[in-house]
Amino acid sequence: MKKRNRAIEAFTLVEVTIALGVVVFCLVSVFGLLAVGTNLSQISIDQTAAVNILTQVSSDLNATPNPVPKNSTAQTSTVFNVVIPASGTATSTTPTTLYIGDDGQPTTATNTARYQLNIWTTGSSATTQETTARLLISWPAQAAYTNAQGSVESLIAINRT
Repeated sequence: MKKRNRAIEAFTLVEVTIALGVVVFCLVSVFGLLAVGTNLSQISIDQTAAVNILTQVSSDLNATPNPVPKNSTAQTSTVFNVVIPASGTATSTTPTTLYIGDDGQPTTATNTARYQLNIWTTGSSATTQETTARLLISWPAQAAYTNAQGSVESLIAINRT
């Protein structure tokens, strides 16, 4: 009988421990990035919905008919019921506050609303035909807009000619 010389090849315990440490480090990093990615995704969803609501409000304000004679009286928008001031009206220092639900429509139930929309308006003057509106939408709706988790702001000019 011939005797065979077999060399046993295997990983040492130290090598296995180091490999497991590297794998655990990589998995912890990936799981940490998943949490950040999920958070950023939710922020993006909220911002997109807020911009869509601002677009709807802007369209509603611009679609509001001008009274005859022009700019003689305040008008109310049809969908969001925002008052557009008459000509020569000073800037509103207190905003009109609306609460918007998940469906993007105004709601009176402040406890179930998702967004808070604040609108400051300025009436047109003798030299300009535009009424301006500063729109600030923030979330969550129950927080004051100064302490909100997120917000989007827009300034629009409503042509009242």
